[in-house]
Order: sequence, then structure tokens, then C-alpha cells
Amino acid sequence: MFYRKKQENHWQSISDLMTGLMVIFLFVCLGFLYQLNQVRQKYNMERQAIYEELNQEFKPEEIAKWGAQIDDKTLSVTFIEPAIFFKANSSNVNPKFKDVLDEFFPRYIKVLQKHSDSILEVRIEGNASREWNGDPNSAEAYYYNMKLSQDRAFNVLQYVYAMPSVSSEREWLQEKLRANGASYSKANENDAASRCVEISIRRNAEKELESLVPYH
Repeated sequence: MFYRKKQENHWQSISDLMTGLMVIFLFVCLGFLYQLNQVRQKYNMERQAIYEELNQEFKPEEIAKWGAQIDDKTLSVTFIEPAIFFKANSSNVNPKFKDVLDEFFPRYIKVLQKHSDSILEVRIEGNASREWNGDPNSAEAYYYNMKLSQDRAFNVLQYVYAMPSVSSEREWLQEKLRANGASYSKANENDAASRCVEISIRRNAEKELESLVPYH
């Protein structure tokens, strides 16, 4: 009988321990979910604030004139007007696109600087079409178009950085501005439209979300 009582006490202790661990685990989960929800709220509030300020700064007729689109979910600015696309196999920024950038970029930076603490990067991304004399999926085609897209992004970065109208913001631009090439990863059936540049931002809240949910 003593052995049975001792055994019952043993199992009771294990049961109490498991209950305690479950309570601790529950509180850890609740804390994680609360933190995740706070970061998501911050992310969405920042996104909405920046999007509204961009729409206040740029009138619909201006956006239409430039052939631009501002994505309300990602805040990416994509230029879709054929007149400002790069020529095939060229990374030179054409005069029409320079005119658009002259009007757009200084004002764009002015909006973003209001949210400087929440912005990690301002990313200029170059793209290329899948046009290729041979197999467009070959390594040679991929390498060529990667370099071409990187050159397009870099030439746009070089142009906007040298603008006299942003001379007082160059220290900020050095900290935030980046150029990236995407090869033909975003190419579509319209080869001309695939030769484009996209400007986007990466925010601190995105980095926080990635650290909390690394595989989301």
C-alpha cells in the first residue's frame, strides 16, 4: 500500500509538472502572437500612411502622364509607359525616362524621408525581357540578362543620385538607396514592357516580421 501511494504521488508530481509546462507554453504562445500582431499592425499602419502621402503628393493625372503605378500593398512604383522603357539590349536611361525621373524622384524622396526611421532601403530594381537568340532558359541567357538588368538599375540610381534637386539628400540616399537586377524573373509576354525599372521600399517592420516568422 505504501508503494502504491508513493507511485500515485510520483505520477501526481509528473502531472503537475506537465500542467505547469503547458501553462508556460501557453503564455509563451500568447506573448508571441501578441508581438506578431503588434508588428503587423505597425506594418499596416506605416504602409497606409506612406501610401496616402504618396497619393497626396502625386495627382492622378501626373501618375497617368508618367505611365506609373503605385501598388497599395507593396508601395512599389512601376513605370509602364512604353515610351520610357529601355531599348532592347540597352541599359542607357532614355531622355523620356530622365524627364519622368526629374519630376518624380525628388518629390518621392521627400515623402519617404518623413518615414526615414521606418525605412531600411529604397530599392531600384532593373528588369529584362526573355528575348534571346537561342535557349532563353540557358545559363548564358540568365547571366547576360542579370548583368543587363543590374546595369539598368545602376544607371537609374546613378542618374537620380546626381540630380541637383536631391543634392541635400545625398547622405540619406547613400544610406538607403540600392540597385538590384532581377534578370528576366518578372518578364511577361510583352518583351518591351519587361524592360522596365521598379522602385520599392523595404521597411523595418518587414525585417521584424521576417525575424518572427522566418518562413512566412
